[in-house]
Amino acid sequence: MQIIQIDLISAVTSDASHLSSTFAVTNILNDIPSLQYICNSTSCTIVMTVSSGMQAAFFSGLQADSGTIQLGSATADSEQFDINTTPYSSLSELALGSSQRISPEFFSFTVAPYTGPTISSPYSGGTISEYTQGPTSIELTGDVTLESDLVLTDSSDSIQRVSTGSALGAASITLRLETSTDRKDSPVSGNTIHQWDQSSGVAGRFEDSSGNAINLNDHANVMIGSICTIGGSDYQVNKIIGDGTGVADVELSGSASDATVTAIKHPIKLGIARAGSVLNVENPQLGTSKTFTDFSIRRQIEDGGYSQTQRNVSKSFTVSGLLTDSNAQSFEGFYRSFRSKPVPVIVADGLDSARNENTLMTGFYFFRSAPSMAYAVFNGSHTQVEFELNEVI
Repeated sequence: MQIIQIDLISAVTSDASHLSSTFAVTNILNDIPSLQYICNSTSCTIVMTVSSGMQAAFFSGLQADSGTIQLGSATADSEQFDINTTPYSSLSELALGSSQRISPEFFSFTVAPYTGPTISSPYSGGTISEYTQGPTSIELTGDVTLESDLVLTDSSDSIQRVSTGSALGAASITLRLETSTDRKDSPVSGNTIHQWDQSSGVAGRFEDSSGNAINLNDHANVMIGSICTIGGSDYQVNKIIGDGTGVADVELSGSASDATVTAIKHPIKLGIARAGSVLNVENPQLGTSKTFTDFSIRRQIEDGGYSQTQRNVSKSFTVSGLLTDSNAQSFEGFYRSFRSKPVPVIVADGLDSARNENTLMTGFYFFRSAPSMAYAVFNGSHTQVEFELNEVI
C-alpha cells in the first residue's frame, strides 16, 4: 500500500486557458475533485514543477480522449507514458449522472540505467518507432521519421515507471491531453443533435433535424465546457439550465447564430493532481473488501411503481493489514497528521499487471473513522491495523 503524504508540486501552468476563472488550472491542487480545471481548447499541456523527493504522482477527475505524462529532471528524462482514458464501462448509461467516468491513476517512478535503443552521431536516418536516447547533439546525414520520443541527453539514466518508486531530484511533470471524439450523434437516449437555435446573444438551445429541443439530461454527452462547432466556429458551453430544452436554457462562450452543429466534443478536465513522497506499508491481508456507495435517488411509489435518478458511484475499501512496528508507527503518525484530509492511495501494489492496480485499486480517499490497532505478537514486532477508506469524487 502506498500513500502520497507530502505533496511537492510548487507550481502548475497550462499552455491553454480555462473556461472561466472558476475552473482555473490551479484547481487541481485543491481537495475538491468536482471543482476541476476545464481547458478552453481541444488540446492542452499542463506542466507541474515538483520539488526534490517525489516518488509518485496521482491524477483524478480526468476527462480526455487521449493523454500522456512525461517527466524531466536535471539528470534524467522519461519517455511519454500513456494516461488511462478508458471509461469505467463501454455502456452508454455510464454517462447518466456520472461526473467521473474515468478511473484515477497512480504512477510510481525511479531513476535507473536506460536499457532501450540508442542512436549515435552521425545518424544516417530512418524511422524511430520506440522511445530512443541519443547524445546531446546528433548530426543527421539522412531523413528521420519520429513515431515516438527521441531524447537527447548526456546521462545514461532514465526515469522509469515502476511498482514502488524512489525519490527523484527536482523535476517537472508534463501532461499532454486531447479531446477529439464527436459526441453529438451519441445520445444515451433521445435524438441526435443537428442544429443550434439562437434565442438572443449567447443563449439558445440544441435541436434535432426536425427542430425539436434536445433534452441534455437524456443526451448526457453535452456538459459544461463541451466544445461545440457551430457554423464552422468553436464555442464552449458555459451554462445549462435544467434539461436544456427551454429556448434560452443553454449559454455559449460567444454569440452563435442559427446554424448546423458539426461536432460536439467533451471538454478536457482534470480534478486532482498530486506528486510527492510516499508512505509505503504492507499490502492489506486477504479478506480486505471493496464496496460501493451509490448516490442515485430511488423512490418506491405507493401503488408499486418506482422512479429513479442516476447519480455518482464512489468506492470504499475496508482494510485489514499486518504491519511491522516501524510501519505501524509511521502509519499512526501519518493519520495523526492528516485525519480527515483526503489523500491519494493505492490500496495494494505489486500485483499482476492484469489486476490494473494503478487504476482499480487507487483513489482520492479519506478515513471514515480513526484506524484501530492491536498488537499481533507478544513482543510488539507486528501490529494489526484496520480502517476504512472512502473515495472523494
